[in-house]
Amino acid sequence: MNSNPKSEILFRCSRLGDLVTEPRLKSEAISETAKTLVRNVWLQKEFGYKEDVMTDEMLKGHICEQDSLGLVKQVLGGEFRVKNTLRFRNDYIEGTPDIILKKQDFVEDVKTSYNLRTFTEAELIKNYYWQGQGYMWLTGKTKYRLMYCLVPTPEEIVTEQKKRWYFKFNCDESNPHYMEMAAQIEHNNNLISKLPAENRIKIFEFDFEPEKIEVLKAKILVSRQYYNTLKLPMAKRPIKEHD
Repeated sequence: MNSNPKSEILFRCSRLGDLVTEPRLKSEAISETAKTLVRNVWLQKEFGYKEDVMTDEMLKGHICEQDSLGLVKQVLGGEFRVKNTLRFRNDYIEGTPDIILKKQDFVEDVKTSYNLRTFTEAELIKNYYWQGQGYMWLTGKTKYRLMYCLVPTPEEIVTEQKKRWYFKFNCDESNPHYMEMAAQIEHNNNLISKLPAENRIKIFEFDFEPEKIEVLKAKILVSRQYYNTLKLPMAKRPIKEHD
């Protein structure tokens, strides 16, 4: 069990959007979304408990990280980009930005889109906005660049996609429905490399907003207070009745 003071709990930049979610009732100090996040942090910090999840989307993001960085370099050019591995922290948050430019006042983050549909639908969502504010706070940079990249899916993931349909169609490769699905999966992936590089990157930029950090600090203080109330349930022994 962790023995560090509870007041020193640091929150990851990738989850700050959950932390600042407003509660449904004005009388409540912390939202249910934030409570869920804090409970998960508590379970991991106090007991080392966490549930690892790896979807196809997440797996592609990990495997294709260098491919996406290569696409960024190809399309944007300019300063040579190096993947950052340093973890930054202050008294409130911690995180590891993807890229910290030296010649520009930018911190950059690269997201690998799963397919053409998710790429075209990609927007600047709340979690990524707050993640960017957190990274700028940690690094001292004043500008943030979020880049969605569309690169071909690795063959091992494509094979797993087809395998799922293979089992759904009773392991019959000659089934016309399976053949159609497998061909469509291949087509969806092959078309990516045929698209011009400049059409496979979507960019969002925004500035550091100090007033947002004050909001974040207040939310973190409330979340730490909630953290300090968490404990394992204690079963009450039933009162024995006298004979």
